[in-house]
Amino acid sequence: GKKTSVAIGATVISLLITGVLATVFANLANLTGIASEEAGILLAIRDGGMNMKGLLMAGMLVGALGILDDITVSQAAIVEQLAAASEKLKFSELYKRAMKVGEDHIASMINTLVLVYAGASLPLLLIFINNPHPFSEIVNYEFIAEEIVKTLVGSIGLITAVPISTLMACLAIKGKG
Repeated sequence: GKKTSVAIGATVISLLITGVLATVFANLANLTGIASEEAGILLAIRDGGMNMKGLLMAGMLVGALGILDDITVSQAAIVEQLAAASEKLKFSELYKRAMKVGEDHIASMINTLVLVYAGASLPLLLIFINNPHPFSEIVNYEFIAEEIVKTLVGSIGLITAVPISTLMACLAIKGKG
C-alpha cells in the first residue's frame, strides 16, 4: 500500500544521503577501515585483497539501515493515522503535526543510536577517563574517530529521514494540495 511504498522510497532516499555523508565524513577524517583488530585479522586472512574502507562504509550503511527503516515506517504510519483521524486536515497542517511527532521520535532514536554505539564501545569510552593524553589527540585515534563518524552519519541520516518520509507520506495521502 501507500504506507509501505512511502517507507521504502524514503528509506532509499535517506540511505543514499547517508551514503554520501559516510563517504564525505570518512574522507575528511582520513579513515582507512583498518583501525579494529577484526579488520586487521580480515586483512591478513585475505592477503590484503580487501577494500577495508569500503567495508567500513558498508558497515555504516547497514547500521543506519535499521534505524532508517524504523523511522520511515513510523512516520508514514503517523501521517496515515493523523489523516484518518481528521480527514479535514489540510496538507500543511498534516505535515506540521506529523513533524511534531517526528521531532520527538528523532530525539529518542538519536539517544538510542548513541547508547548502542556507546554500549558496543565501552572500552573506547574508558580511554577518555584518567588518560594523560589531551582530548584532541584521543579523538584523532582512528578507532575512536570511526565511532564518532558512525554516530554522526547515523544521526544525520536519521534526521533527514523524518522530513523526507513525512513529506512523501503527506503527498501520497493528500496529494500536492
